[in-house]
Amino acid sequence: MKKRKAQPEITYSHPDGGSIDNPSLEELRKLILHGDEEYWQGGSGEGSLETTINGRLVSLSLMLEEPYGFLLMGLEEDSTDHYMSESSDDYSTTVTHYYEGEPWVVPTAFFVSRELALEAAQEFCRSGHRSKSIKWVLLGDREW
Repeated sequence: MKKRKAQPEITYSHPDGGSIDNPSLEELRKLILHGDEEYWQGGSGEGSLETTINGRLVSLSLMLEEPYGFLLMGLEEDSTDHYMSESSDDYSTTVTHYYEGEPWVVPTAFFVSRELALEAAQEFCRSGHRSKSIKWVLLGDREW
């Protein structure tokens, strides 16, 4: 019988600074599919899931900017650079998102639907890794 890998211990940090250890998938579903901009843009402007793999912190940050959806930013245990979700290679349209209180101009190409953001959060909670359903690019490899 094949031994099933244990799910990693996850901490979810709310944009306002509060946190939940091992949030249920239902809690995440409500926040990602139904949370409004007031929730997501409060405080730091991001919610994040974090865990430790092989002694290194890994994370998945979620930032909502309507009507574009979520910008996802991931940090893997084998990298010091952040991976960004990418839904298009057209970087001509940008939006200003307030990240940790500072304006950050980013291409709308980095945003994905709420449904894909939920899928990414679910995969991260299961494995601590990025979802293969989303195209990811290294932030340092992109210019806009």
